[in-house]
Amino acid sequence: MSDARQLDLFEPGNSHRAPTALPPLVRFMVAACWVLLVFWGSELVFLFFPGHSLLPGLLFRLIACTLTAAGFVFLLRVMDYNPHPLPIALGLPCDRIARRQWITGFALGALLITADLLIIACLGSVHFQLHLTRELFLRSTIVAALLLFGALMEELAFRGYPFQKLTEAFGAFWAIILLSALFGAVHLLNPDARGWLSWGFFNTLAIGVIFALARIRTGSLWFSFGLHFGWNLFQGAVFGLPVSGLREFATVVNSTVQGSPALTGRAYGPEASATCAVVLVIALPLLWHFTAPQNIQHHPRRHPATSGI
Repeated sequence: MSDARQLDLFEPGNSHRAPTALPPLVRFMVAACWVLLVFWGSELVFLFFPGHSLLPGLLFRLIACTLTAAGFVFLLRVMDYNPHPLPIALGLPCDRIARRQWITGFALGALLITADLLIIACLGSVHFQLHLTRELFLRSTIVAALLLFGALMEELAFRGYPFQKLTEAFGAFWAIILLSALFGAVHLLNPDARGWLSWGFFNTLAIGVIFALARIRTGSLWFSFGLHFGWNLFQGAVFGLPVSGLREFATVVNSTVQGSPALTGRAYGPEASATCAVVLVIALPLLWHFTAPQNIQHHPRRHPATSGI
C-alpha cells in the first residue's frame, strides 16, 4: 500500500485509528459546536475597536483560526486517537507538494474571478478607480492578511475535521451537500444577500462543492485554501469588487460595474450573478484536471508513527 493511501483520511476501511466509543456523527456534532463557540467568542474582539472593521476583522480571523485548529487537535488526539503528525491529521501537511497545491489553487481562483470580470466587461461595463497612497498600501496589506486567514478559517471549519467526520458518518456525497449548503446559508447573513432563492446562495453553495471536491481529490486543505484565497483576494483587493456583500476589502482599486443584476450581482458582488454560475461550471473540468493524481496528488512522507500500517 502506498504512503498516500496509508495517510488518506477519507480512505474507506482505514484502520490506523484506535476504536472509539463515540460514532463519527457525535464527533461531528462536538466539532460543530466548538466551531460555533469559537466564532461567537472571537467576535468579542469587535467590542474593543468600535468604528473599525479591518483590524478587529483580522484579529477575529487570527483568533478563530487558532482556536478552531486547537480544538480539532484536541478532538483528533482525545476522541479519534489519531496517531498521524498533527499537520497531516488537520489536512495541512507541510511539504513541497503542499506548496504546489496551494499555489495552483491560488492561481485557479485568480483565473476564475478574472474570467467572471471579463464576461461582465464584455456584456456590460467595468470602471476602475486607482488610489495609491502609503496609507492605502498599508490598508491593502492588512486586507490581504485578513482574506488569507479568513479563507483558512472557513476551510478548517467547512472542509476540515467536521467534514472528515461527516464523511465517515454518511459518505462523501452527503458531507459535500450538507456542508456546502451550510456554507451558502452562513453567507446569507452578509449585507445585500437576497435570501435562499438567489444566485448568491446557489453560487456560494456551488463554490462550497468545488472546495470540497478539491479537498477530497488532493487529500489536503491546501488546494481549496489557495483557491479560496485567490478568489477572494482578486475579487476584493485586486479588482475592488464586493466579496459576498462586503466592500471593505477594496482599498487601492475601487470598481463600479454596470449591467443587469444577473450579470453583475449588484451590491453583493459577482457571486450573486448568473455570470458566476457560468464560471463555476467552467471551473469543474479545470479543477478535475489540476487535481488529477499525475498533476498534484498529495503523497505525504512516511512518518515513524505510521510505519507498519
